[in-house]
Amino acid sequence: MLGSLFGVLGVDDSSSAPDGRGPDRTIRRADPINDPSAVFAQPSYTAAMPDCRFEEVSARVDRFTPDERTDRPVLGAIRGTAGTLIVDGGASPTHLGAFAAELAARDRPPIAGIALTHWHWDHSFGSAALDVPVIACEKTAAGVATQAAYDWSDAALEQRVRDGLELEFSLPHIRKELPDRSDLRIVVPQVTFAESHRVDLGDTTVELRWVGGDHADDSVVIWEPEDRALFLGDALYQCLWGDPVFLTITGTRALLERLTRFDPAYAIEGHDENIADAAAYASRLSELHAACRLVEELGDDAVAAAGQDADLVETVGYLLAGR
Repeated sequence: MLGSLFGVLGVDDSSSAPDGRGPDRTIRRADPINDPSAVFAQPSYTAAMPDCRFEEVSARVDRFTPDERTDRPVLGAIRGTAGTLIVDGGASPTHLGAFAAELAARDRPPIAGIALTHWHWDHSFGSAALDVPVIACEKTAAGVATQAAYDWSDAALEQRVRDGLELEFSLPHIRKELPDRSDLRIVVPQVTFAESHRVDLGDTTVELRWVGGDHADDSVVIWEPEDRALFLGDALYQCLWGDPVFLTITGTRALLERLTRFDPAYAIEGHDENIADAAAYASRLSELHAACRLVEELGDDAVAAAGQDADLVETVGYLLAGR
């Protein structure tokens, strides 16, 4: 099956190798290792819990909304005359399978591949739901391969949390999203690239481009140029591997510079309920620029200088934590 689809999946046009914010992304302080019920009482999704919602973003782009209960991210689909490209593999086969079913019910073109924005479990563990190639940058493929080699039993997962190899924040989410991990199959990307890659979908060519950032240094954005839709994954979010979580001025400015090539009409972040239009996206980036400038110029006094702007104050706080 892989060979028959490589013509659709495009070519690596890399020239060289490359060197967070959503609904309450802060690490929880419950004790899920010793008392899983402290966070989630139910072992799995039930009929009483609403599903992710299918949304048609534009003529070529669909979205599956996020769900913070298990940290399910946005899933995307970009369609052309030659097929459909899925954006991110999702948190579980159930997650991605539900989205694929919604696409099929609407007679979208056949799915030709899955493009990953970064390696984190909630964006990659569902890829096994579909028998199609997975595309990712080399750093993402390496991260997924590391995850695929792990033991995913409760005991091993808890030990990795204690060893600092897994986020405490993720533990209850993984348990709830994937209550039985005895036969968990994590698909390592088969199509990889260093810096950029194009996927020819017939009447549109999608660009995958590495941008990095503090949240994950393998972050890739996915750009559909005809409708000007930009899937950002978690690239703009803070790094969760710290206490407190943080952003850095260097990482944020480098990321912002790499994003200047895109002018989206639709900016879709990995864990945001809302889709940003051009004005909201520009405001989002402007806030990051402003926060970097305040922290660089004023240091600890940047918080007071941010005034009553709660979002700016929060971003300044992340940057101060990352100094």
